[in-house]
Amino acid sequence: MKRILIALALATATPAAAEQPNPQLALQVSGKLERYGISVPPEALTLAQAAALHNVLVNRDSYLETRRRVRAILRNPDYRD
Repeated sequence: MKRILIALALATATPAAAEQPNPQLALQVSGKLERYGISVPPEALTLAQAAALHNVLVNRDSYLETRRRVRAILRNPDYRD
């Protein structure tokens, strides 16, 4: 019983800052987005957005396909933690 209570306490005590992406990842993604004519401040990215965008940006798709996917991620409410 103690283990369950401790696990529950730890799970609910996770700070809200855990949902923010690593600052280095956010800066990298934001910088790469500028190559595609999309300006997003690093602090505006959620963890889900930064991770998904990073995956799209390191892919070898064409410029237009990458830009289309990036815009879809930024518009999709599912990526807003």
